Amino acid sequence: MLKISLTDDEKDLLKETFNLALGQAGDKLARLLKSFVDLSVPEIEILEAERVAEKVLQDTVFSVSDSVTALAQSFSHGTRVDGEAVVIFNSQTVQTVAGIFGLDSVSEHSQKIEIMLELTNIIAGACLNGIANQLFNGDMSFKPPVVLADNIDLTKFVYSSFQRSQLNWDHTLMVKITFNLKDKQFKSDLLIFVSEQAIEAVRKALQRLLSEM
Repeated sequence: MLKISLTDDEKDLLKETFNLALGQAGDKLARLLKSFVDLSVPEIEILEAERVAEKVLQDTVFSVSDSVTALAQSFSHGTRVDGEAVVIFNSQTVQTVAGIFGLDSVSEHSQKIEIMLELTNIIAGACLNGIANQLFNGDMSFKPPVVLADNIDLTKFVYSSFQRSQLNWDHTLMVKITFNLKDKQFKSDLLIFVSEQAIEAVRKALQRLLSEM
């Protein structure tokens, strides 16, 4: 049984909080990529570690056989909140973004990865700072993003990264958002994993906001 859970009111407020933060992230992404960004409704769930890989594959915007590039960025706020954001792009999206920034098919692959790292920084940073400012009245701290997977099969990536033996927590608050560009071949999954100890800090912040309504 889960030690920590969210009430329906707390989950609804957290979803509203994410929607506001995603508006900021979507606006930055739209201006950078010069296209309207379509965002999915945030999917929020507290999961046992054993269920994470299955959940990632179940809800992904990609085909399980797609080749993907995945990048991760760790975040924290003080000593109470920490976690990791994972941004997944398929190979077509990498090519689309490279083209927007003037790189052609013969450009160095490392240049394309640098662009995707910066894109991850923008997507995760805008979203998570929007959350932190609403819940904790301050920005998150971030480590530089790193490459988790480079053009490999989605299923292989998920099972190599999210198997129970790879995770150092028993439960996580997982948030999943999909980004699409209206007029370009671009799609991305943003996965946010809040650590087990941080769930309680999030819950207390939500309770404080609810009491102020």
